[in-house]
Amino acid sequence: MGYQLGIDLGVSETTVAAIEAGWPAVVPIGGSASVPTILHIGTDGTARGGRIAARLARRDPDRHAARFVERLGEPAPILVGGVGYSASSLVARYLSWLVDTVTRMRGEAPELVVVTAPGSWPDRRREGLADALARVEADVAITARPSADALGALLTRSGRAAPGRYVATFDLGSDWFEAAIHTAMPSGFVVAGGPVGLSDVTTAMLDELLRAHVVAALPADAPAAALSASAPLLAACAVAREDLVDDETATIEVATGEAGDGTGTGEGGTGGNSTSVTVSREEYENLVRPMIEDAARALARAIRSVPAMPEDVSLLVLRGPGARLPLVGKVLGESLGGIGRHETHPDSDLALGAALLAAAANPTEPASSQTVVLGPAAYTTTPPPSIPPASRPPAVGSPAVSSPTVSSPADVPPGAVLTGVETQAVDPVEPAPPVTTCRARHDSARKITAAAAALAVFVAGSVTLGLVLADDDGDSAAITAADTGPLPPSTIDQHPQFPADMMRSAEKAAGITAGNAAPATTAPDGPETVIATGSAEVAPITGTAYAMFREAQKGVTVRVSATDTDDGFARLCAGDADIAGASFALTDPACKDKVVGFEIAHHLLPIVVPKTNTWVKCLTTAQIGAMWKRDSTVTSWNQIDPSFPAEPVRLVGPAPGTVHAKVFLASMTGASDNTRKYREVELDEVPEEVEYDRGAIGFMDYSNFQTAGGDVRAIQLDAGRGCVEPNALTAGTGMYMPLCKPLYVYASKESLRRPAVAAFMNYYMENQKDVTFRAHFVARDDATVRDNTAIVHAMTSGVEPVRT
Repeated sequence: MGYQLGIDLGVSETTVAAIEAGWPAVVPIGGSASVPTILHIGTDGTARGGRIAARLARRDPDRHAARFVERLGEPAPILVGGVGYSASSLVARYLSWLVDTVTRMRGEAPELVVVTAPGSWPDRRREGLADALARVEADVAITARPSADALGALLTRSGRAAPGRYVATFDLGSDWFEAAIHTAMPSGFVVAGGPVGLSDVTTAMLDELLRAHVVAALPADAPAAALSASAPLLAACAVAREDLVDDETATIEVATGEAGDGTGTGEGGTGGNSTSVTVSREEYENLVRPMIEDAARALARAIRSVPAMPEDVSLLVLRGPGARLPLVGKVLGESLGGIGRHETHPDSDLALGAALLAAAANPTEPASSQTVVLGPAAYTTTPPPSIPPASRPPAVGSPAVSSPTVSSPADVPPGAVLTGVETQAVDPVEPAPPVTTCRARHDSARKITAAAAALAVFVAGSVTLGLVLADDDGDSAAITAADTGPLPPSTIDQHPQFPADMMRSAEKAAGITAGNAAPATTAPDGPETVIATGSAEVAPITGTAYAMFREAQKGVTVRVSATDTDDGFARLCAGDADIAGASFALTDPACKDKVVGFEIAHHLLPIVVPKTNTWVKCLTTAQIGAMWKRDSTVTSWNQIDPSFPAEPVRLVGPAPGTVHAKVFLASMTGASDNTRKYREVELDEVPEEVEYDRGAIGFMDYSNFQTAGGDVRAIQLDAGRGCVEPNALTAGTGMYMPLCKPLYVYASKESLRRPAVAAFMNYYMENQKDVTFRAHFVARDDATVRDNTAIVHAMTSGVEPVRT
């Protein structure tokens, strides 16, 4: 399977990330996550970059080039080894070296490279970058996208904003400052305000200020002119800046002798050819405060451009080495006090986001192969929960989910110009959750208002659940109908541990089932095209199956779109789709005989407490319900069990209107609206709300529970059949009752007689475990996988193979 590359091109350092099957990761080059943006050009014209260039430059400094990125668009040449180069040509050589290095590391070239740079750069620099991309010597499509778009892609993946809210970014980079406002839309985060850029408010400028301050503090007889140009002094100031993040003072050792004079280094300020200057945090903050205030005013302009108020911003993302200074949070709090949560993000974010953009815009295969990806495929991560049936009134404030699209090759030509502010949704890179609910769907608004159109609450998509249970014979693909005896009509309701009515308890309690399918109008494409639609939860699994299938079977196109379960059933039952993903079971009697269903994956919803809670190991559903229901009088843990301490109970979870809360409440209290007041936070915030409060208890999704890294502890749940721990095994077998939910794929029986559909569904079910694993969901148990394979073999028996 191919991969895509994202490059965050920095003036001093560059970060590279690769993405394969939807999951990006930083590519270490030279043993480090970041690569120095420097070049060495040999006498034969060979260009080398990164740390190898730094080593070569020590013995051959005249052939060394640095900081050429900040000179993009300037007409003056840069001399390297006595030869003049434009900044664009040096950037092109550096990018060519990067792509070639990654190609050699991975054994194949990337399918697409996205280079990200500030969208607030002046036109001359953006044009210079476009010129550089056109010169890159690599047989691969390469394009540029604004940094704000890359961060939007990453926000889409992690789903960090509540519906209708905004996320602000404050990027105090080494050589550029940029502020932008993102908002969550149905197909991802888009730039709503800004970006606003400043060239004279940078981390490098902070270090320059400190260097000037140190030089001014030196004794009068010190060679200040030489020191003002001293690179070692500037590096020492950068170290001192980092020290002042945690310490009240920092000491900077200054060499005062002439470079290369061979003299020793003295101690402190006692003489010799060195001295030291101590700077307090207060001194430093007074020195740089005007610059930080300028950055805060730029962020305020970005917010006003939405237009919005600071209190509308639910999350402020701080990036860049300068943003770690305590003064930044202090100034932002003083000037924009209404902003909610602050988070400092790593410098690798933009490369990861660029990789996500590359995956979303990945070029299709040549037309001769007759295989294209339309809609979210393997590059799609786990999207928001599907919209439930429309037969019930919509819940106020519930989000809607629309179907994204994928760019064609024409959208990403080599040398594409980096645009400034782009307000397009991140193509089909969907956010997250590998875990959502327990067979219950929440009512959702069908209309999207201009300001509040937003994604559902998503899960951070950085954990692979990856349960793969070994088959007894090691080859589930070889199973046929004859091997298994009488086949069930589908694997829906086939749960060996628990009866189907118990598995649907939460769905029934919440009043959520599939109604009669309404007719749809869209007709399927040609005979070699498979139309797959339905639940946005299931789309990544089907998309991953197609991404794998296309490597084994040419000549078949699978159109994978992400809408919702209700729409998927409507199109499937009307004959306008071949396959429909579903987040709940089909109950329409008029349609059930026309389709066959397969249970393909599970989600999970753990209940968590802090590690300091040493008394509770397992709770019954009745005990949980007693804590959460509307008329609850429980205020202390000893009211739940006399053996527990008299510790105040504090309830934490996502807002009652979210799908996770509706499922949890329906399962634990009997109705999705039967709840007392509790501390409402976003899914990824549950661990930190619970971690430091000894009496806290909360519920969340499994993926965020995994990423919490042991900050909280999951308790076991007893639904009447003993205590069960939430983990990949209990999710895969459906044992963590009632807080686990199956996901389904339905196929039209008539469509299964077509060669293209038969070939795809056979591959899908035969490779179900691998597909589910790669899509970052929890696989079903072996018995269900064997049944799925046997059923699809029986339903497609005698169908001719695809003609290619």
